[in-house]
Amino acid sequence: MTNYISTKLRTFLGEPMGEKCVAFVDGVDKDLAIILMGYGFDKAYVLLGQFLLMHKKEDDFQMWLMLRCGATQQEAQKISVCLREWCSTFI
Repeated sequence: MTNYISTKLRTFLGEPMGEKCVAFVDGVDKDLAIILMGYGFDKAYVLLGQFLLMHKKEDDFQMWLMLRCGATQQEAQKISVCLREWCSTFI
């Protein structure tokens, strides 16, 4: 992980996931959150489940986010880093 950590990522990694809305995941802005919710990914743990189903393969997960949900490359990278770091911290 880089030396810089965003406030949103620090907050997300600071506690168990619980019932957090998908909008709390670093890299997910309001518009992307709405799209993800439309596909049934309303909670952060549901998006984490997709990440885990893809065997934590970040490239595949990022491609899925871009093709299925319209995420930008930067958003997809931030989201996968966020979920990877959460897994490293809590799993």
